[in-house]
Amino acid sequence: MTLNLQPMFWPTNPAPSSYAIIAAQSAGGGDLGALVHAITGACWAGEKNIAEDEVIRAALEAAGFDPGLADRGMLAGAETYGANLEEAVSRGVFGAPFYLVGEEMFWGQDRLEDMDLHLSGKL
Repeated sequence: MTLNLQPMFWPTNPAPSSYAIIAAQSAGGGDLGALVHAITGACWAGEKNIAEDEVIRAALEAAGFDPGLADRGMLAGAETYGANLEEAVSRGVFGAPFYLVGEEMFWGQDRLEDMDLHLSGKL
């Protein structure tokens, strides 16, 4: 995939596309990985603003979800996002990527192997 390290619409407000991902996960019926790929690709390769409704609708549709989720699923997505954010702050999450497995914290791409070992009972 083409990657533009200085995309036209960055920084932008990623919240609407995040809400759409949460709404799509809840609704089901499509490919969540394809949705995330479509949204990130729209920003980092397609020079599109992922805060705009039409960009979100196109990504939902491309991933097999109902594009109408961009209209009716956003409030529930925003509420879940807010609840997740509050939990993350209360549990001491910082940075990205950040993974919590029980009380164990794994921060950064370089800790994914440690998380895998933990999940397999080897760490």
